[in-house]
Amino acid sequence: MEPTTPTFKKGDTILGYYEVLDIIGRGDFGVVYKVKGIKGRYRGKILALKVASNPYAVEHLWKEAQTLILLNHPNIISLQSYLYKKDKGELYVLYELMDVGDLKEYVLSKGGLSEKEALKVLWNVTNGLAFLHSRGYIHSDIKPENVFGKKVLKSIVWKLGDFGLLKIRGSVSVLDVKGTLGYIAPEVFRGEIHRSSDIFSLGCLFYFTLFQQDPFHSEDRKEKLKRNKEGLYTPPSGVSSKVKKLIEKMLEKDYTKRFRTAQELKEYLTSEGLV
Repeated sequence: MEPTTPTFKKGDTILGYYEVLDIIGRGDFGVVYKVKGIKGRYRGKILALKVASNPYAVEHLWKEAQTLILLNHPNIISLQSYLYKKDKGELYVLYELMDVGDLKEYVLSKGGLSEKEALKVLWNVTNGLAFLHSRGYIHSDIKPENVFGKKVLKSIVWKLGDFGLLKIRGSVSVLDVKGTLGYIAPEVFRGEIHRSSDIFSLGCLFYFTLFQQDPFHSEDRKEKLKRNKEGLYTPPSGVSSKVKKLIEKMLEKDYTKRFRTAQELKEYLTSEGLV
């Protein structure tokens, strides 16, 4: 029998150091809790604690923890520490608390974002991605559920999270190709992945912030898959010409004609006066 992830409730203490304030979410990779440090180095701090125990979740989260501990950037979620309990096969990972939640929920709650706010989100995520790309990584799973907001003064800072599918350039096999339908670059379906594949996914995310759905949206999964594979989408209407051109450049079917890296995208956003 596979071990089941221990579930804690409000008021419980985890590992003797963290008091559970709330459950933030449950996913394929375990349960995320809002916790308060009650002793030790995080005493008095409010953080997020992810707990995983099924082998697949532990492997995914372990990879993320190993990577994130090396990445320090204001637009990448910061990992504070992690602990693996070998006897129980449980992994505990402590992150900064992102109090706004994920971008998907935020966009849907707002009924879509204005161009100005959508471009701010794009700029934040592009900054984090440019840092990843400069270190030789490909995120390979950029989507609204993997971007999180944090209140800072009167605004929101958006950060890239979930690094379980992170790739190192040049080390990718066809079997490694995963992602989320509606956000996958066409070449990825052919077993190719590049840093510009992240740009395509980011274009899909930007589209979602404006229109509350990905560019290949269809109620029929087969039709959606076909559209995504072929990069077929309806050009956006009701946006400025600059934003329309930006979306078209990011969702270019031919990866060699897209921005090659997030740094190139940053330079374009600046030169076009979009940020």
